[in-house]
Amino acid sequence: MKQSISRNELCGYLNLLRETMTDGRNFPPSHIRFFDSRSFYYYFSKRPCGDVTVEEILIEMENCIPLAITEESLQLFLSAYKKDDCPYLAHSFLESSKADFLLLVRHAAKDDGKWQAVMSLCEGLRQKNLS
Repeated sequence: MKQSISRNELCGYLNLLRETMTDGRNFPPSHIRFFDSRSFYYYFSKRPCGDVTVEEILIEMENCIPLAITEESLQLFLSAYKKDDCPYLAHSFLESSKADFLLLVRHAAKDDGKWQAVMSLCEGLRQKNLS
């Protein structure tokens, strides 16, 4: 299991993500639409976020990202226990959760109340993973 990050690191990463999601320089032109959360993730994962990329930050805070259970992600999760390619399916499930989390960050970034809720959720997961 990956070692958990500190509270200060988590807050720093979340603030970098918030800044990236609200900075108009990182968004494509308004006529471009993303097909789904994964295409949104693949675009933004390579965007700069501080001195690294969004993807690198999400990797560092993996233990603090809430896992969104959608029908697709649930099927990936369940099939991971039934097939030989478990590592691929587990990676795909985690990537799907990161994509959903990035959409949550974008949605909450401009609303302080929602943003505090996201920070509290991530902090709760961080603390839970310490034990």
